[in-house]
Parts: sequence; structure tokens; C-alpha cells
Amino acid sequence: MTSVRVTKSAWGKIGSILKRSNNNLGFIYSASSGGCGGFNFELKLLEPKIHEDITSSKFYSVLENKDVKIYIDPISEMYLIGTKIDYIEEDYSKGIYESKFNFEINKDKMMGCGCGISFSPKV
Repeated sequence: MTSVRVTKSAWGKIGSILKRSNNNLGFIYSASSGGCGGFNFELKLLEPKIHEDITSSKFYSVLENKDVKIYIDPISEMYLIGTKIDYIEEDYSKGIYESKFNFEINKDKMMGCGCGISFSPKV
């Protein structure tokens, strides 16, 4: 099992999205090339066409809270170890002007960017 952490707020929002989308398959968490730091965090709804491939694979780590699942992309997993997925609500009094998922990095292994979705590994 991977050491990715997910906050209560993020689990709640992910569960809410799954209910509203009529998709109970889960999410996939990965890193892709791009962004100002070299890599972007990605958290996407799992599509039915790839669900069977992912769930039958022994290579995907799975985070689970009640009936909500997050599958960790095995190719990205080494970059995601130690990260935290959070969901922050819009709160103008705190200077938060949009609700969004926020990805906190493992500062021992990577450098982040101010955008909150981009990072680069430390070498």
C-alpha cells in the first residue's frame, strides 16, 4: 500500500462527485508531464472502459474509505509517495477564492510550485 494520505474533506468531496456523476467506480491518482514544475498531479474519475483493466491488475495500489476508492497509477506511484490529497472550500475571509483539490508534496522528495498542482522531483 502506498503512503498517499487523503484528508476527510477530500474523501467527502470525492464521494460527493461519485454520487452526482452516477459513477461508483472511483478515481485514479497519477502524475503526468507538464506544468511549471515538470509534473502535474492528476485526480480523475475512473472511466468504465478502463475500470476492468485497473481492478484486475495487481499493480495498482488502492486507497479506500467506505465505498470510495482511489487507484494509484503504478507508473506514477514513486512520485506520489508521501503526498497528501486535500479539498479546500472557497472562503473569501481566508483568501481562498475557489473550491479545489489541493495536493501537498513530500518536501524531502520533491519541490512544489505555487499553483498547487505542479511539482518536480529532487535529484
